[in-house]
Amino acid sequence: MATVIIIILLLIAWDVGWYLAGVKPLFPWHLKRMLKEKGNQLLLIDVRTPWEYNWFHINGAVNKPELIVDINALPGGSKENPLIVICMTGHRSPLVAHRLKRRGFKQIYNLTWGMVAWKLFGTAKDE
Repeated sequence: MATVIIIILLLIAWDVGWYLAGVKPLFPWHLKRMLKEKGNQLLLIDVRTPWEYNWFHINGAVNKPELIVDINALPGGSKENPLIVICMTGHRSPLVAHRLKRRGFKQIYNLTWGMVAWKLFGTAKDE
């Protein structure tokens, strides 16, 4: 039981640390609402490997593995539009989100706990 508590505290500390560095967390249920409200204005960047992306992904997400993100090559790429960075567990994406934040992106988010949370919370039914 103590191990589970320690793991949960570490996960929370990870997210808080990135928040303090300027990367806003975005829970899956918030992303689902944003997709309904602003779907075509959102830019979803999935930084997982092509294999992971092909396994399952959020409709409309652009696959740009790891740190290979060229915003000029993305459809609708703008430093003003909301940009959500996605990985499998929420541990690769904050690195990319932070790098993009430093490059001047105004509204950048990290999908908290990644695609695992997206699937666990049942928000991926329309994929």
